[in-house]
Amino acid sequence: MVSRQTLVVTGFVIAALPAAYLVELATGQFVLSFFALLGVGVGAPSLVNDYLDSRERDENGV
Repeated sequence: MVSRQTLVVTGFVIAALPAAYLVELATGQFVLSFFALLGVGVGAPSLVNDYLDSRERDENGV
């Protein structure tokens, strides 16, 4: 069975590639597409997992 964290990270990493490509097409700047790749592929799943972990912790009364 795959953990929730793994599913979240996998989903965002898969979404990061087309997002970076679209940013590259729209702006023509590699640097912006690289930051989009980092933001969607690394930053966003970390924030989502932290939020979901805190919700889970609050539900358990910890």
